[in-house]
Amino acid sequence: MGLSSKTLIKAHALFLFTLAVYLTKSPEVITESDMVFMLGEFLQLDASPSFSRPQSPFAMCGILLVADALIDLILVTKVPHINEILAMAEAARSQAPDSVSGGSGSGSTMNIRSNPFVARLASLYSEIWTLLSACRFCLFFAVSFFIYQSKPAAWGVSPAVAASQGGLSGLDHLKNRVVFTYGFMEMMFWFWIFLTLREERQEIAVRFAERNQ
Repeated sequence: MGLSSKTLIKAHALFLFTLAVYLTKSPEVITESDMVFMLGEFLQLDASPSFSRPQSPFAMCGILLVADALIDLILVTKVPHINEILAMAEAARSQAPDSVSGGSGSGSTMNIRSNPFVARLASLYSEIWTLLSACRFCLFFAVSFFIYQSKPAAWGVSPAVAASQGGLSGLDHLKNRVVFTYGFMEMMFWFWIFLTLREERQEIAVRFAERNQ
């Protein structure tokens, strides 16, 4: 069995914390990394803009990444997983077998399925993270596609010319290989999470079916 969705989300939060530290303390470690360079050269994307230190947005990006990681950690630790719901139901059945299970081995599962509140609670984790993973995949896909379609060959104008004609807009600052690499990695990660969640739902459905036989 592969990594669970909870493990992947926690690992992703740790990655965001690490990335935030580098962006705040040593952004050149990120901007000049081999992955950013190779992906940018392969897709012929612009190099990272040379921000001056007082105007550098990397510190703000680090703060946003930390906030994102904290939100994910809070959600993944506070929203109960289906395995935790089953464990609590099993504990309740073992403490009060007559009232909870009615003397049958599959009483805990039947109690979950017959109680709308408990059934809703059991599916809450999967529903929240399926929605989040799908939304984030679409968001980072849009960002990556926007940057790829906006590379200099597609613009028909270089950043230097654009700057001389009135400066770059806020969206123009996104058009570089660092942002593209981050968006591409996030897109792949959240697609992985989406597939993992689907597999976990299938495993739970099989478990319910086996317990009811």
